[in-house]
Amino acid sequence: MDLFHRSDRRASSLLLSCAALATTLAAIGCASPGPPHAPSLRLPQPVRDLSVTRVGNTVELHFTAPSTSTDKLPLRGSTVSGQLCRQLPHQPCIAVPSSRTSVAIATANDTRNQVTWIDTLPPSLTQGSPQLLAYRVEFFSSANRSAGLSAPAFTATGSAPSSVENLHATGSRLGVILQWDPSTSPGEVVLRRDDLAPAKPKHPEHTSPPAHAKHNPAPGTVWLQTGDSNPQQARTLDTAALPDTPYRYSAQRRTSLQLARHAIELRSDISPPIDFTLLKVYPPPAPTGLTAAGYFSATPQAFAIDLVWQPIDEAGLITPLAGYNLYREPLDAASNPTAPRTQLNTAPIPQPAFHDTTANPSTLYRFSVTAVDTKGNESPATTALLQPSNQP
Repeated sequence: MDLFHRSDRRASSLLLSCAALATTLAAIGCASPGPPHAPSLRLPQPVRDLSVTRVGNTVELHFTAPSTSTDKLPLRGSTVSGQLCRQLPHQPCIAVPSSRTSVAIATANDTRNQVTWIDTLPPSLTQGSPQLLAYRVEFFSSANRSAGLSAPAFTATGSAPSSVENLHATGSRLGVILQWDPSTSPGEVVLRRDDLAPAKPKHPEHTSPPAHAKHNPAPGTVWLQTGDSNPQQARTLDTAALPDTPYRYSAQRRTSLQLARHAIELRSDISPPIDFTLLKVYPPPAPTGLTAAGYFSATPQAFAIDLVWQPIDEAGLITPLAGYNLYREPLDAASNPTAPRTQLNTAPIPQPAFHDTTANPSTLYRFSVTAVDTKGNESPATTALLQPSNQP
């Protein structure tokens, strides 16, 4: 009897152990992975930042090349193959076979890869009335599969503005005068100025730049607006050019169109560049309003002449004004010089006035005043006559 009960207990314990093992195996089976995922097709991400610019008979496309696939995995290899297509209104986007090329994939440390493509338009798209022209780009996997075209970027067909011809530069005391041949082509002319000088050193601490340099631009490239869309306006003045600094100028004509609610800008080919350096050899303008008044003082009796003139406006002068020079020349009754002209000052006169105590009251004089800058450049003279005095 005791043996029977012991055997029964052993059987029950074995059944419980088997049940526990079955439960454990069932739990393990629930945690196993499901069916395997499909392998990535590694389709390059579609371009999202495409922009286009029409320049002459070419179109520049700017965008960021893809570096990851549509499932956000890095693309394999060092390059990815792409192609562009053109699309006229109500027509499909036609791939340009010659545009098929490869671009570098951005590295892990460089998440952006800026790309520029140039498309030369066929003659059929550079003539006639302007039409809206859309561009799209597409990139392909190693298996030549694509995730689709980019969103469109727009320009226009038809004739581009004519190029700016015979661009040339001359210097003046106010800056660089830029001129070109007049044209009947519509559009505004803009000019590009490239600074060819090495980087300028910064001014030391607690030191202010010269007054005439306070509006100078930083070295680099600057686009200058002519301020007039009149095609006959064929000149402009670059007042921000630094003296003694080499620059390279080029010009481009631009027009704007409105096509199907899209604002389109067309640009001409850029003109051949010219190099120019503004030298400090241009004198300031001549003073104006010179007057001379002679008088006798009462005690002690002496003769003197006061001379005054209008001051020079220094705004815009490429070289600061140093002051004025004053000259005196004796004349006969027929206003012919009787002696050489002499300079009355030994240093530039800072103010627009002078007191002459060395003149003879019985002599006819011609006085002349000039402006002079800190480089010694002297303006033309302004003159005034002083009749002899009848007083004793």
